[in-house]
Amino acid sequence: MRMFYWFCGVTIGGLFTFLGLKIFNNKPIESDKLPSEFERYQSFDSVKIVRSAKLSMALFLESTEDIQYFFTPENKMITYSVQNKTDNRFTKVDKAGEITDYLIIHSKPHDIVFVNGFIIDKKKRNYYTWSFNGNKQAYPITMQNDRLDWDVNKQQEQISNIVNASPWVLVDYDYISPEPNKPVGDEIPTTQAMNTYAMLTYFINGDCFKFITTLDVTDRFPYIYTEKLLLNNPFKHHNSKVPGGKEITLRPHVKYRYYQKLKLEKVRFSGGGGNAPGFDVMLYHGNLFTDVLYKNDTLKLKEFMYEFNDRSVSDIKINGKSIGTLTKNKAQPPAIIDGYMYYTNENIAYALFTNNDKKLYIIKRRKDNSISAK
Repeated sequence: MRMFYWFCGVTIGGLFTFLGLKIFNNKPIESDKLPSEFERYQSFDSVKIVRSAKLSMALFLESTEDIQYFFTPENKMITYSVQNKTDNRFTKVDKAGEITDYLIIHSKPHDIVFVNGFIIDKKKRNYYTWSFNGNKQAYPITMQNDRLDWDVNKQQEQISNIVNASPWVLVDYDYISPEPNKPVGDEIPTTQAMNTYAMLTYFINGDCFKFITTLDVTDRFPYIYTEKLLLNNPFKHHNSKVPGGKEITLRPHVKYRYYQKLKLEKVRFSGGGGNAPGFDVMLYHGNLFTDVLYKNDTLKLKEFMYEFNDRSVSDIKINGKSIGTLTKNKAQPPAIIDGYMYYTNENIAYALFTNNDKKLYIIKRRKDNSISAK
């Protein structure tokens, strides 16, 4: 009888323990109480212009591809953005942060190369010097060895000349795929191996040339050389140790202050393809609060995002500690935010800011409480 009562007691106790844990696990996570110092931070998710006492920040540009940049010797900024599938827009901005000119080229973006201010249309074999002189005329590229009929010695000599004469060289690769040999009788059709060749595009005194060679140029122009040449981003620097080879250049002007957790949610992600099983991820809805400094004043920014419940490495740290992986969505693939990006220099009267490679914000001193944005 004692054994019976003992068994009942243990069973009932275990049941209450189980129910208690179940109730606890299903209890909503209370929102972090927002400290009063962050109550006046402005969300740039929902407002067109963020203001402080002396500054304004507005969305200046959006693109369907990553925005590229170049600063001319006169400190004019050129931005390259893609507005739709075939509209390649180049915008010229003066030292005060005002738009002074446009150039629009209708072509597929993968045919356009923007390198050190020169604009090259690979498919049409022409180039533009508009960044430097405002001339919107397209000039033909002078082709060299386009029939691949130069001998080895002549090609070697030309490569040496290019290296000595041009400050930089853009290297692309292509191939010739021979037609299959026609079979004779019952012979099996055969195809010769593909012939790969390199295309060296270079400038001398503003004139553009393209030299095609069957020689191996990887020793003179390794892949990392071209990767650095085409970075075109004042917010990032090359780092082969990080995914994508680009790393945000950290600036003291951006100070992450606080992340307010609003709600914990279990999100189901599908597997990686095939028969891979799905998996659950716990993430928080929340707001990131950040100070952005310029010209002895501070913009106080708030942005809604999601935080994965892990400690993945990113550039977003508060008081020296990583707060996990932040993303703008809760679907796969997640739109990871590695960190905010900022740039300015002493020769321009504005600063650049972004949270996304496809967006650009401009920060300026307030005059008429507005910023020209296109």
